Amino acid sequence: MKKTFLVTLALMVFGMTTMSQAASQPRKPAAAEEQRTTITDTVKKLRDDDDGIVVLFMKEKGSYYLRRDVAEFDGIRKKLETSLKEKKPVSVTAEATQLNILEVK
Repeated sequence: MKKTFLVTLALMVFGMTTMSQAASQPRKPAAAEEQRTTITDTVKKLRDDDDGIVVLFMKEKGSYYLRRDVAEFDGIRKKLETSLKEKKPVSVTAEATQLNILEVK
């Protein structure tokens, strides 16, 4: 009984250590190129932070993110601000898993 308890305890500690290490690693795309998704929606809210802009849409669930290191950051930001002010939809291409915005038309 005592031996079973010790083995179970050792397996639990090992499992928790492995899970915490896996959770701390950055996510990598499964394929060579990240899967992309495209939506068409109107911007509901923009919120700046240190690394970029959090973007909420009228219909889409969840928040999208425009990172400052994206090529054409200023141009994309202007398109999102225009959508917000004029309440007009934009076409947004983003990474499918993390919803980082890559392009806005």
